[in-house]
Amino acid sequence: MVAVLSLTTFLACRWRLGKTEYIMVQAVIEGLPDYQEEIESWGYQVSVLPRFTETAGDEGLLRYYWKSAGPVLVLTDPEGGRYCFYDGFDQYVSEIVKPGFVQVLYPEKGYVEAQRTVRLQIYKRNMDSAPFFENTATPGSNEYYDMVVRLYVRADSPENGQELMTLTNGYYETNYCSNNFVDCKWFTGITPEDANRYSDDTIKQEYSAEDLLGFYRQGLKLQEQLMGLYRERQSR
Repeated sequence: MVAVLSLTTFLACRWRLGKTEYIMVQAVIEGLPDYQEEIESWGYQVSVLPRFTETAGDEGLLRYYWKSAGPVLVLTDPEGGRYCFYDGFDQYVSEIVKPGFVQVLYPEKGYVEAQRTVRLQIYKRNMDSAPFFENTATPGSNEYYDMVVRLYVRADSPENGQELMTLTNGYYETNYCSNNFVDCKWFTGITPEDANRYSDDTIKQEYSAEDLLGFYRQGLKLQEQLMGLYRERQSR
């Protein structure tokens, strides 16, 4: 009884703080059997990442473990892209493995065929706030750059599966404004402008600003669909 009262009080506090998106996501997770068929009719597989799940081997979802956040609602599209919902839409993750040519550094420089892995993460800098439909913060302020884009690139030999030494293997990350995914900024380091430019250039070689904005807006669209479905169920 005490646990139930504590949960009720906690949820009531979230409502008073304007956490409508959080309450909606948790309600959908709790009553998933009542929602799953409708959500799957949109073309997505539905799953739930429980709280404190380490997700070994799945770096795309590790941030929830690190921040002790969850449970998280995950909608996976037919291409394997995952839209994650915590306090509303929180993150998009995809991983693509495909053949391509890369410039290797060892044992001698040159272009070779490789199996390329490209993992993309687009996530809110502040997990505990709902995403912006329009970011009205002052351009140049830290709040204006509300989304993180993180890219991981790896090239492996198609013959033996060993990692190749290339110019582009590694992690690239910077902060973008969700209005356009053009305006970007890195905040720390010795040369933050150079670091930002290098990461932005590398990310944009794989995904254009239009691509990133499209993933973000699809996440917002799904959030609105989930909210509508939740309200429909609540009104019955």
